[in-house]
Amino acid sequence: MNKENKNFIREKVLGYKPDFDLDILEAGLAEFQVDYYKAGEFILQEGEVCKRIFMVENSITRCFFVNGEAEEKTVWLEQKSSVITEFESFSSQTTSNCNIYCYEDSIVYSIDRQDLMKLYTLYHDWALFGLLIMEEHYVSLLKFGNKLNFNSASENYDLIETHFSHYLDVVPLKHLASWLNISPVHLSRIRKEKGNFSKINKC
Repeated sequence: MNKENKNFIREKVLGYKPDFDLDILEAGLAEFQVDYYKAGEFILQEGEVCKRIFMVENSITRCFFVNGEAEEKTVWLEQKSSVITEFESFSSQTTSNCNIYCYEDSIVYSIDRQDLMKLYTLYHDWALFGLLIMEEHYVSLLKFGNKLNFNSASENYDLIETHFSHYLDVVPLKHLASWLNISPVHLSRIRKEKGNFSKINKC
């Protein structure tokens, strides 16, 4: 791993735990691998066991599944530089019913579950890092999920404009609509009412 790549992961980890012992940090960073994914390329596919945690540097990512009516349902969308995985499959080591992919070309850093578990066992700092990731994921999921459930569709669109405005330039309308659990037609109507017809990705 070159210096530039290691710097990205280092800063990401330190963002969770600024007081990380630097020697222990470097020991863990050596376990990460670096890959490059093209736009639309799957990081994880349905039927696979998710064995890695990923840090996606350059792209918004999407997790979705296909329901019994052959419709794609968006589980989550994550911003660039987020730490992601398919948590249920990663935790249980059972096959996933979800797919994860990048919307844009991106460098993706990842660590294998077994290597991560070894770090947890050997180093207190890495164990705390794992705990902090899970806490952030849980709180974010609960907080955002509650907002989506209790807001109106128009309020949820305002939430996206306020906190995730760049999604409107990258994420197709049908994926945003699925994430908000409304129809694309309904989302299109809200968008037109708010005067943002040209901004959102129509694909």
